[in-house]
Amino acid sequence: MRHKINNILIGLLWLLAVTLGASFWFNIKYGFNLFVGQHWQYLAYMQASNQPIKTSFYLSLVLFIVIMILGLYVLIQPHHRKIVLPVFDKTQTQEKQPAQKTLGTDTQKSEQPTKQTQNSSVSSTNIQPALARPPRLNISQVSRATAPHSSAISDNPMVKTDPEQDFTEIRDIFTNAGYVVKGTPRIKNIQTSVIAIGTDEELWIGATDVTTQDMQKTIDTLQNVFLDTLEDIEIHINAFIINAPDKEDSNILNFANIDELRTYINEHKNIPPAEDDIENFDAYSAYIGTVIDYIRKI
Repeated sequence: MRHKINNILIGLLWLLAVTLGASFWFNIKYGFNLFVGQHWQYLAYMQASNQPIKTSFYLSLVLFIVIMILGLYVLIQPHHRKIVLPVFDKTQTQEKQPAQKTLGTDTQKSEQPTKQTQNSSVSSTNIQPALARPPRLNISQVSRATAPHSSAISDNPMVKTDPEQDFTEIRDIFTNAGYVVKGTPRIKNIQTSVIAIGTDEELWIGATDVTTQDMQKTIDTLQNVFLDTLEDIEIHINAFIINAPDKEDSNILNFANIDELRTYINEHKNIPPAEDDIENFDAYSAYIGTVIDYIRKI
C-alpha cells in the first residue's frame, strides 16, 4: 500500500513538471497558453477554416505527450533491488586440514610399534587398534566436614530449564508474529536463541543469559559481514537478551523472561511484504541463510 501511494505522488509530480515545461515552451515559441480556453477555441477555429498552422507546433505537442508517457513508465514500473549472494573465502577452513593430517600421521607412527609387539604375542584375528587414553582429570577433593549443609537446598532442589525447549518457544513466538526464523547459530562462541527476518530488511537476533558486551560483539560480527557483502542496502538489526546478567544502557532490548518477550513481539508483529516486494524478500531470505551458513563455519 505504501509503494502504491508513493507511485501516485511521483506520477502527479512528473505530470505537473511536464505540463509546466510544455506551457513555458508554447508561450515562448508560439504565444499559446495551455491553461486558457480561448486559445484552444482559436486553435480549433484555425483548424476548421484550414488556416496554416506550423508543423513544429504539432511536433512539440506530440513530443511532450511522449515524454510524459515514457517518464510515467520509468518512474512507476517496479524496481527490483538486486541482492548478490556473497562468495565467501574458505581458505580459513582449509588451513585447518593440514594440521589434522599431521596429527593423523603422528598417531599412525606411534601406533606402529604397539602393533608390532602385539603381532608377536597375539594372533592376527584378535588384533585391536591401540586407543589413546584420555588425560586424567586432577580434581581436588573437598572435605565433607567443611562443606556447608543447607536443609533448604536439599528440600527444594533447583529446577533447571531446558534450553532447547526455551529456543523452541522463542522460535514459535516469532513465527506466530509473522517473521521467518532462520535458525540459532553460534556466533563468536555466543549461542543465539533465534535469528528471524521481517519485511524491509529487518533482522531480529536474541540470546539468553549472556552479557550486553557479548551480544554487542555478535551484532558487530553480523554488521561486518553485511558491510563486506552488500552495497546500498541497509539491514536493520534488532537485538534482545533474556535474563541478562548486566543491565547496561544500550540499544539492546532486555527481557526478564520469555513471557515479556512474547508480549513485546505481539505488539510489534511483522507486516507481510507487498506483491511487488515478494521477490526482493525471497532474495533477502536466501542471503541471510548464506550468511548464517558462513558464520557457522568460521
